[in-house]
Amino acid sequence: MLPWMTYATLVAVLLSMAALIGEHAAKQRQVATRGIWLSTMLLSLLLPVMIAFASIRIPLTFHANAPATTLVLRGTTSIPMPAGMFDWVVTEQHATTAHRVNTAVGGLWLALSALLLGVFAFATASLHRQKRSWKEGHLCGTKVLFSPKIGPAVIGILQPHIVVPGWLAEAPKAQQKHVIAHESSHLRARDPQLLALVLALVVLFPWNIALWWQFHRLRRAVEVDCDARVLQSGGDLHEYCETLIEVGQYRSTTIGVAAGMSESVSFLEQRIKLMLLKPKKWARATAIGLACFSLGVAAVAAQVTPPDTNTKATDNAVTLSPDVLNKYVGYYKVSDLSAITVTRSDNHLVLRLSGQVAFKGPMDLYPRNNTQFFVPGMDATVDFIQDVQGNTKALTGSIKGHVAVNAARVNEAAVDQINKALAKRIADQKPFPGSEKALQLLLSDPDGSAGISPELARVRQEQKAGREKYLAGLGPVTSYKFGGVTDFGWDRYVVERSNGAETIYLLLDSSGLIVSAYRHPVNG
Repeated sequence: MLPWMTYATLVAVLLSMAALIGEHAAKQRQVATRGIWLSTMLLSLLLPVMIAFASIRIPLTFHANAPATTLVLRGTTSIPMPAGMFDWVVTEQHATTAHRVNTAVGGLWLALSALLLGVFAFATASLHRQKRSWKEGHLCGTKVLFSPKIGPAVIGILQPHIVVPGWLAEAPKAQQKHVIAHESSHLRARDPQLLALVLALVVLFPWNIALWWQFHRLRRAVEVDCDARVLQSGGDLHEYCETLIEVGQYRSTTIGVAAGMSESVSFLEQRIKLMLLKPKKWARATAIGLACFSLGVAAVAAQVTPPDTNTKATDNAVTLSPDVLNKYVGYYKVSDLSAITVTRSDNHLVLRLSGQVAFKGPMDLYPRNNTQFFVPGMDATVDFIQDVQGNTKALTGSIKGHVAVNAARVNEAAVDQINKALAKRIADQKPFPGSEKALQLLLSDPDGSAGISPELARVRQEQKAGREKYLAGLGPVTSYKFGGVTDFGWDRYVVERSNGAETIYLLLDSSGLIVSAYRHPVNG
């Protein structure tokens, strides 16, 4: 869910850029702009959903019984998002699985939408309470509501009304005429209903900040377009501008998203400048150029490929009976300092791994078949090994097709011994026997596998190019010191180099073989 939300926000940002350029093009030709922002908001909502999840069935011929092919819209895109953009969502270093994150984010999304809905409902109810004390009257032959502070504006959705502040009754007739013309134009254009609709859409996706900005621009476009309609219907330009200035000086209480003349002073100044703007010599050519550029940016937004993060990986899971799942519940020994605990949660298993720096949380395992389980959001599987009697005797964990863990099944007493040994190492804070020798071997960056486990040797070979670049940047070793034992039972060393420093974590077996190693630069 988080990757899709990031993707949807990126698409909305690109569409916002396209709309802003399109708005400038429309202003060159003095064309209405609210349609641009309305279309942008709708596309910002529909495009990410359709491209990420929709497909179209296309008949191979026009014959009624002809076979059809399915066009997956995601496959029509050509601009992939950087995979590293989503490393913070679900990674091997942070084993909070995708569906757990999705559950939390989904709950937060729902709560935020409900909160905003409650705020707007409260504001609406408060406005209706105030409305009871307003007096009905007529201004320039139009029925209006007179309020002490609110207006000029149009309030209401099903039965909208024009509301004006009391001081307007004493204003010159020319100002009254232009205020009524402006608010009546909002009524005829159904601006209150439009703003209510798009606000409801924003409330549905409250996390999309680009959508909020689009809504802000739409509100402004609604007012600018209304100004243009008033002048096109015969309003006097100078008198109308003077009316805007007068209304701005008596700026009334804000009414949320209601359509009306009462806006900030800076925006009133922008509106007046737009009305006084004279067409330029190259306005048409400029408008065409900007419009083409705008369409180009919108096309780029449509070509961004949604992330494929297996957020629906649990849809591929099979259903196993509780008896089958219970066969795998228990304890598994990874090493003298590391153990796996498997428990059951409804229709899946939960795996907890101790004594491993790369895994800091529980992993949910969903069944792919009777013996193989997968981890949503990770290219990782767990296979349970059974003996001839059908009893579970071990498990094998694989990441990206490579075996990472082999663990034999043990009883609870054996796991207690492992946990006690780990606690003792942490309390003693003494390095493994042969730890310094192993560190020196690692610092020499050997190409061979002597003194290193086969799995670690394979990983080192795969990462050789990146590691050499990383080490070249840090420079040669100048000193190192033992930094203690981590909470995972690994030895930690701080290595000083000519151009910086790094921290190295080592895990050794009883013979001094380097089982695993992890390093990262020291910031600052």
